[in-house]
Amino acid sequence: MPLPNIRPDFDLEARPHIFRSPTEWASFWCGLAPWFECHGYKLHVSGSKTPLGLFDGLTVPARDTVHTQQQFPYAFTDVSAGPEFIYDSPSRDRSRSSGKSPGYRSDIKSLVPVQVPPFIATGNTGRVYAAQDSLGRHVCFKIVKRDSEQLRVVELLRRQTQTPGVLPILDVLEYDEEYAFLVMPRWGDIPGTSNLLRSVEDVGEFVVDILKGLDTLHSLHIAHRDIKINNMSPATLAAPKHHSSHGPIAKLFPDSRETIPHRLEISIIDFDFAMIVPTNKNGKHRLSSSLAWMQEYSALDVAQGELVYDPFKYDVGVLGVMLCEMLQKYTPLIPYLAPLLDRMTTHEMKKRFTAREAYAFAEKHLIQGLSEKQLHQKLVLTGHSSTIVDFSDHMWHTSPWSSYDRWANLPPAFFKDFPQWAEYVTSPLPKWKTLLRRVCETDKGRRRVGRIRKVLSVVGIGDGDIQY
Repeated sequence: MPLPNIRPDFDLEARPHIFRSPTEWASFWCGLAPWFECHGYKLHVSGSKTPLGLFDGLTVPARDTVHTQQQFPYAFTDVSAGPEFIYDSPSRDRSRSSGKSPGYRSDIKSLVPVQVPPFIATGNTGRVYAAQDSLGRHVCFKIVKRDSEQLRVVELLRRQTQTPGVLPILDVLEYDEEYAFLVMPRWGDIPGTSNLLRSVEDVGEFVVDILKGLDTLHSLHIAHRDIKINNMSPATLAAPKHHSSHGPIAKLFPDSRETIPHRLEISIIDFDFAMIVPTNKNGKHRLSSSLAWMQEYSALDVAQGELVYDPFKYDVGVLGVMLCEMLQKYTPLIPYLAPLLDRMTTHEMKKRFTAREAYAFAEKHLIQGLSEKQLHQKLVLTGHSSTIVDFSDHMWHTSPWSSYDRWANLPPAFFKDFPQWAEYVTSPLPKWKTLLRRVCETDKGRRRVGRIRKVLSVVGIGDGDIQY
C-alpha cells in the first residue's frame, strides 16, 4: 500500500523538512489514521479540523488523558497544578478573509489567544506525529526507511533489556517493503535555561542523565553523531502556557519548574545520524572525517585535516562543548565542573574522557560527593561576566568554550580536596595544531594537508583510510 497524500518527489532524507507546509504534513499523517487505528492507536486531530481556530502545524489529542503519573516509559502527565491552557493562534475568520490557507501567517500581531486542551503537539520536521494508544497514553510515530542505519540502530536498542538514559522504542510497525514507523513514548521539550536548571542538584542530575545515555549508546558501539540540546527530552509532558513567540511553535513545558513535583529524568533521543561503528583491523573505531559534522557544536577533532576520527571521543567532545556553553559560567559555584568539562573537550585525545569515565566522574563529584546543603544551593553567577538567556537564543555566555578559563575564581578548598586538579587542566594548543587549523580553514589547504597525511599513513605515521 503506497504512502498517502505525498508528492512524486517525496524524499524522507530531505533536510530539515520533508513537507512543504504544515497542511501537507497534516494531510499525509491524517491519511494514515485508519491504518494506525487498526494497530490500536489514535492519531492527534490536525489543527484545521478542530473548532479551536488552530492551524495545521498544531495537533490536538483525540482521546482523554488520565492525569496521573504514568509508569515508565510513558511520560508523567499530571497537570492539576499546571498553567492555563491557552495559546496564541491566528483567527480562522482572518485567514479566510485574507485568501490564504489556514497555515498562513503574515504577521505575529495577527495572533489571538485561543483556549486549547492540554498536550497539543507540533510538527517539527514532519517525520514525527503525535498519537495515543488504547489507554490514552501519549506516544508518537516516526517514519523511517526499513533499509536504513537508523532502523538498525533502533533494532539493536530494542534487543536490550533496558537502555538507561536513552528514549526507549516501544515498537516498530512495518508499513510496506520500504517504510516502517517507530513507536515511541511521547515525552516533553527541554525548557529554557532558567527553568531547567535552578540548583546545583539540577545541574548534577542533568549532566549525569545525559552522560548515562551516551554511555549506553557507546557500550553498544553506537555513535550518536548529533548531540545537541534539541535531541534531549524529559520524561514529563506538560501543558503549554500562554505563548507569543516567533511563530507557531508550542512550548510543551510550563514556564515554571516549580509545578513539577518530581525529578526530571532526561534522555537522549533521535537517531537520524546514529551509526553502529565496527572495529577496524587495528582494533580501533574510526569513521571518515567527512562524517564529523556538527551544526551547533564542534569538538574540533578534525580541524587539523585528519582523514579519520574516533566517533565516540567526538560524541563526548561535542557534548562537552554543549555543556561548556551551558554550564561553564557556574564553575565557581560547582568547581568539579572545571575538570569534567576540560577532560571532555581536551584536544589531547588520549586524555579525553570516554562517556563511561565522564559519567562516573560526574556521578561521584556532582551528586554523591556533595552534601544536601550544597545540592540545594540556588544557581548564581560569580567571578565571570555572563548572561543567562533562553536556549532559543543559542547564546548562553560572553566567552567561547575554547578560550573560557574554567579554573578562574574556584574556591581554595577545591584545590585542597582535589589535589590532582592540575592533571585535568587542558594544555595550551601546540603551535603546529594552531598552524594546521589555519591552513585547513580553506578547502584548498585542507585537501593539501589531507594528501600529506595520506602519504604519511602509508609509512605508518598517523591514521590513514578506514580499513575494516
